[in-house]
Amino acid sequence: MAEHEPYQVSRILINAVASMIRLGMHPEDFEKGSDQDYSEIWCRRLDKPVRDYQDAKETLVQTLTYACERVYENAPESIDALDQALRNHRWKVFKRLRQHLYASHPNDQTLPWIREQILGHDDYFKWEHHFEFQLVIRKASEHFGARLLSEEERKGIFDAILSGPSKEDFREWMGERYSEEAFQQRQRYFHRMQLRPFSALLSGDVRRYFDELEGEASSEAITDDSYSPYGGVTGGTVSYRSPKSAEDLENFTDDELLAYLSDWNEEHRDKDNWLVEINISALADVFQSLFKEKIVPDDERLAFWLANRDRIARPVYVAAMLKAMLELVKEKNFDKLDQWLEFCAWVLSHPDTVRVEGQPEPRDESRDHPDWGSSRRAVVDYIDACVNKDTDAPITARDGLAALLRQACGQSDWRLDHDRPVLFNRDDPITEAINNTRSRSLESLVNFGFWVRRQFPEDQLPEVTDILAERLAENSEIPLTRPEQALLGMHFGNLCTLNRDWAAQQQEIFFPQANEAVWRDAFGSYIRFNRPVKLTFEILRGEFEYAIENLNILANEKGDGRELIDRLGQHLFTYYLWEVYPLTGDESLLERFYDKTKDDRKRWGQLFDHVGRSLRNSGRHLDKTLTDRIIAFFDWRFEAAEPLELQEFTFWLEAECLDPDWRLQSYSKILDLGRGKDVGLSLEVRALNKLLPNHLALVVECFAKITDAMDQGTQMYISADEAKPILKAGLTAEDPQVRENAERARENLLRLGRFDYLDVE
Repeated sequence: MAEHEPYQVSRILINAVASMIRLGMHPEDFEKGSDQDYSEIWCRRLDKPVRDYQDAKETLVQTLTYACERVYENAPESIDALDQALRNHRWKVFKRLRQHLYASHPNDQTLPWIREQILGHDDYFKWEHHFEFQLVIRKASEHFGARLLSEEERKGIFDAILSGPSKEDFREWMGERYSEEAFQQRQRYFHRMQLRPFSALLSGDVRRYFDELEGEASSEAITDDSYSPYGGVTGGTVSYRSPKSAEDLENFTDDELLAYLSDWNEEHRDKDNWLVEINISALADVFQSLFKEKIVPDDERLAFWLANRDRIARPVYVAAMLKAMLELVKEKNFDKLDQWLEFCAWVLSHPDTVRVEGQPEPRDESRDHPDWGSSRRAVVDYIDACVNKDTDAPITARDGLAALLRQACGQSDWRLDHDRPVLFNRDDPITEAINNTRSRSLESLVNFGFWVRRQFPEDQLPEVTDILAERLAENSEIPLTRPEQALLGMHFGNLCTLNRDWAAQQQEIFFPQANEAVWRDAFGSYIRFNRPVKLTFEILRGEFEYAIENLNILANEKGDGRELIDRLGQHLFTYYLWEVYPLTGDESLLERFYDKTKDDRKRWGQLFDHVGRSLRNSGRHLDKTLTDRIIAFFDWRFEAAEPLELQEFTFWLEAECLDPDWRLQSYSKILDLGRGKDVGLSLEVRALNKLLPNHLALVVECFAKITDAMDQGTQMYISADEAKPILKAGLTAEDPQVRENAERARENLLRLGRFDYLDVE
């Protein structure tokens, strides 16, 4: 049947597959609206079986795939309709099928759909490509070459890929087995997998880097099949086990236990189950539990371990003791707080381990090349636990915690001081800051300030200002590094809250305009990670003015340059909204921003879209003063008549805090100017559908104008489920003008071959 009537058969099978998935789901899962159908598990390949047996679901999907392939080969006039039919269902298997079809038929007809898939994907940095997605990228890259993506689009994708994967996720997955070397191996393999489908488009530094990765991995070839999310080999999750149970360790005397922890180094896999690894990190976990539950409550045993701490040969066990102390503090057990603070000071007395070329990488599990990094970090974690608002340790610990912070904030940190990034190939000072102990300590110092303030609201916090003053001084023994400067910029608003006068006096040091790179890191971090605050703006107005006049500084780094300009615009709009300055005129920083970005009007569109999203999320009620200023802003932007900007009206249309008549009338005026793009149209039609019951005439008017634009040759996707109710209501309306608009819309759709609207009357 598929050979003779491929489109009709495909439509029947599409509905059958959708119903099959729906019937197999729990109602609560269905109501969540997710596209997840787990089809990669029960149908690993859409076009052929890969197992000796098949179930009915897999056979049904593969039959559908065969019918769709026949449409592309034998009924090209139905390809558009088929694509829209596949889009009408949310399930992932239909997205996979469209990718499969595009990969098999890269041509001018499928090019816009392929670009939509590639540019709409936002997980390049996070997950490895799935099979069909990488296939469509590879085939399209090879077929279209530079036509597929502009240089700017390629750069955005490649930067996203090279910013991943998440180090924190990898650290959590590996647990105590984590090492920098393991992460770098994972990172390089991830980059290789993600860049391979784009191989035909690579050039410059990215091409050289990819070739380097390919050369390193010659023994392990990557093919299309390497991207299968689920392999055919039975496996399992690797787990770790201690060589001794808690009961075994409890039977040791303290001397015997200390000797065992120092000497045991026979890591191996279980001979009966290779997925079980017996290692030091698992032993440290068991020791941590033993220390908390059995040693700490026994004063004599605890005294032994604190007195013999210098005999602990492997720092991993020191970190385990600190983690146990942290757990006790979180449980509000403060009985031994002074002892814990003294122990933390002892840990910080061990300098950060220096890496020496040609020598083994220091590790916290090693007794010959110990690394105290994890233990020092555990001290900072302990401080954070004490000052956390859910813990609120007694204020009597103030002096002890301040002493620890003075120590941690002013000590050498090998990676920071030698400019050795934690994350390879990622230029992000904040990420570096939160992954190094000394810079993390500066953040803990801010947290300490808020802890004191919760106890003493009027306290001037001399510890915070004194410690920071030592690091900010021109003759500081340890000058601030770039990640630390960025982190302090990020926390400038918090420092203003803690001691406004002091922070204002240090403004030029926090944001040194004479050093463009440092200023960009500091001010860029401030606008990235802080919401607008009037009181802080009073101090930083000069920095905002400098930023507007020097947008090139914000944009001169790869990765987040455009994002910083967009964030600047968002801050400036909010201050306009709060009446800090007028909409236009010499005093308006917002108008100055628009003037400085007139050669990059995509920034206008980004800000207009941001405002719309904010309005949509503002609920039903907004102060009239604010809505008046928002409408004035819209009128000003409408007068500029920039398509790249006005086409971002999508979320304005859904903003219930604005009068619905005003939204529809404004949208109608924008449609008169021409949309300029297709993305977001389905959401706009959905919004029109919601407004239909009470605003029939305006909704039908807008919908007719949308179809007028479609008649001009623009490829636009409209969900029939959202559009048909609008047409039906319009065609049966009493108002002749409404009926006329509805009839025009239906004619436009039929003229484009959308015969699924024939039954609308």
